[in-house]
Amino acid sequence: MNTVNQTFDWGRFTAALRKEIVENRRALLFTVICIYGVLTMVMILGNLVTGMSIDSITEALSDKTPQRFIGSMFGLVICVSASMAFKNLGTKSGRTAMMTSPSSTLEKFLLNILIYVVGVVVAYLACAQVADLTRIAALWLFRGENFFVPGPISFLTCVSDAASRYAIPEMGLQHMGWLMILSLVANAGCYLLGSIIWPRLSLLKTFAAIYAVEFCLFIIALPFFAIFGDMEAFMQWVFDFMTSGNMSISMLIFLVVQIVLYFGLAWYLFKRKDVISLKWWK
Repeated sequence: MNTVNQTFDWGRFTAALRKEIVENRRALLFTVICIYGVLTMVMILGNLVTGMSIDSITEALSDKTPQRFIGSMFGLVICVSASMAFKNLGTKSGRTAMMTSPSSTLEKFLLNILIYVVGVVVAYLACAQVADLTRIAALWLFRGENFFVPGPISFLTCVSDAASRYAIPEMGLQHMGWLMILSLVANAGCYLLGSIIWPRLSLLKTFAAIYAVEFCLFIIALPFFAIFGDMEAFMQWVFDFMTSGNMSISMLIFLVVQIVLYFGLAWYLFKRKDVISLKWWK
């Protein structure tokens, strides 16, 4: 489908972007409000719990739990959003509207990535910052000797802060912040691919497919090592590899390969979609 028009025109792309935002403004606005509401509630409750004792106040001044919590939720939000990127492919009317629009296939593909991946990243960080300011505004009048209200927190480095606890320099894992960011991009690409393959219930189907693949690999690996390999020697090799300081480089290469594979397959399969059939192999 759309094998003729694969070009990119900036004016046509921005027009399609405005059209998509206007047509889905209610759903997009509702999503942003939900993110803001959940983050605000969590931050206020967290401040209420940690701000009532001297020990909690001392820990709050040096702890980065809020950033780590926001970073942990970040991955879930990105996966959910990416799985909704091509939801219109789930119905014939949605496919008709998408495939027959004047924009090219490339523009449609980039448009959904911009809104449901890049846009959600920006919106999430903005909501986190506004939610933190809301927490301060809601609790500021109750501050005192027995109740501590931390000042504004920067969430721009929330992913790095969430990954800092896993940094193990002796195993070559001192750059976990960057690896976590690449992992989020890879997860977004995986669920974006799932949204194209299974537009209906994409999140659940992609999640099930990931764990089905992992389970199959685990089942295959067990008899392989039991029959053809020495498990003790293999575990020793794994330990030596991890302690040699090469883990960061290996994980970097693995994540980059995942990103290229997921987004490349998503683009390839999206080009093969048509209005009549929902089958991913056509």
